[in-house]
Amino acid sequence: MKIPDIKEIAVAWIRAANPTEHQARIAESRMAICDSCVHKEFRTLTRTYVCNACGCPLQKKVFTPKGASGCPKKYWTE
Repeated sequence: MKIPDIKEIAVAWIRAANPTEHQARIAESRMAICDSCVHKEFRTLTRTYVCNACGCPLQKKVFTPKGASGCPKKYWTE
């Protein structure tokens, strides 16, 4: 099992709480890609969408500082 990148997770959560306009635009673009992805799954217990490829909550994952490589399936362009 891969060890989570705690710094990436922390930065994504901080950005999601108060994004700049640029960060919000990128997150919106990424979420549009995730919306049509087969790996997007709704978790009833937490009432949120997650990426089945990595297990991250999508509302935070789209704010990752890793750029396009933040998507485990490499679907993002930025």
